[in-house]
Amino acid sequence: MEALGTKTGGTVRIGLAALCANWFQEVGLQGESGELATILQSDYARLVRCAEDCFGQVVAPGVISTVEQAARAADLFRAGQIDALLLVHIMWSEDQPLLALLAGCGDLPILLWNYHPRGSLPPRLRVNELFRCSGTVGMLQGSAVLQRERVAFEMAYGTPDDDGLKQALWEYGRALAIRKAFHGMPAGRIAGRCEVMTGTFVDEGALQRTLGTGLVEISAKEYADTCQAVSAQRVEAFYEHLVGHTPVEGVSEASLRLACRNTLALDDLVARYDLGAVAIQDLDPELHRLAGTRPCLCPPLSRERGVAFGMESDLNSALGLLAGMHASGRPGMFTEVFTFDPQENTLLMGHAGVHDPRLADAEGVTIVPDAEFRLADPVEGAWQEFILAPGPVTCVSLYDTGQGYRLTAFRGESLGGPRRLQGFAHAIVRPAMPVADLLGRLVRLGMTQHLSVVPGDVIRILGTWCRLRGIEFCLI
Repeated sequence: MEALGTKTGGTVRIGLAALCANWFQEVGLQGESGELATILQSDYARLVRCAEDCFGQVVAPGVISTVEQAARAADLFRAGQIDALLLVHIMWSEDQPLLALLAGCGDLPILLWNYHPRGSLPPRLRVNELFRCSGTVGMLQGSAVLQRERVAFEMAYGTPDDDGLKQALWEYGRALAIRKAFHGMPAGRIAGRCEVMTGTFVDEGALQRTLGTGLVEISAKEYADTCQAVSAQRVEAFYEHLVGHTPVEGVSEASLRLACRNTLALDDLVARYDLGAVAIQDLDPELHRLAGTRPCLCPPLSRERGVAFGMESDLNSALGLLAGMHASGRPGMFTEVFTFDPQENTLLMGHAGVHDPRLADAEGVTIVPDAEFRLADPVEGAWQEFILAPGPVTCVSLYDTGQGYRLTAFRGESLGGPRRLQGFAHAIVRPAMPVADLLGRLVRLGMTQHLSVVPGDVIRILGTWCRLRGIEFCLI
């Protein structure tokens, strides 16, 4: 995954639109060799450096003071295929260039920077320093234009050297990177719907309209045929790697080899369709009949690509997991709330499925039989038992309400080991509010049982992404 492990906004490109009124030149205050002109150019250079530090790729056409300059800037932004506009009133500015810029940039996302060049004011301000700090006037004046044109925007505040401002810009870049990654991305569903879980059903049109994601249907037969086509050499190499690096308890060689084959088939389907997320209807009887056991190990190539896997055909939740992974820059865990402890104020979370072993705490991973299908399938299966590493986490539910998508999120703390549940990948999460109250609020909202858990506090990034995509965002 491009966003994983980086400290930039991914591959996004920003257009820097710094507005300043032409009036300053018309009345002679901004002569080419004058102090105000020198200050303006120096401040503009600081804006560019700050944007480059936070976003990586910036199209910077210079200070915009006229309608003609705004039109040229819009042309450069379109040619540069920017992902969003960073709008800054560097000094007081006039409405006509702003209107021309908005007309030329269409429906691009806008981040309005409430810019301050100094961070504080001296006891007595010189006139040129007042003009330098007059961007607030332009921003408030321009708010009428934005309101009347019904332009949606996000906001950030601070000086170019302010760490809080840089964090906000970086987070906005991360949200843009999620938006860009989802646009046109194929997402796979293996073995159809899970009929007993109606909340997991996918509306293909809504998926495309809201998330920008296309649905790829993969039948149980196609999956089984793909399993059959995995070479014995690949299976053996994967098997030897696992037994050489991971303890195996209670799983026969035949069962583990079959699980290896069926897991590697996921890599092949991901590569075949260029999938970013996959939901497996792992309860489907035909899948078990044709493939012998469900895939519950970690496919190596998909792990490196940062593919998100969900189970029980819940593609929406798998996409919520993918968004959380992009926001966090780290692997995430597909779970449900198994139960809770009101005395400890903890949730016991976990799920059967495809989990990244990098999620585990210091105790690591053990390969054990599939606790749910070990008696029903021809073999006992193989999956991973571990507990999620300790640290701050964000829990995420992406759900189609029928009227639109809603992302519900809450903060928590993963407590880490020792393991608290036999035979499952699981987590002990202490939310920031009483668990009984939390569960009550979740059930009143409506959702599926599935929640993704990602490391870190990524609430602001996910909230921004939701606003960029027209998704209802609910912070619990």
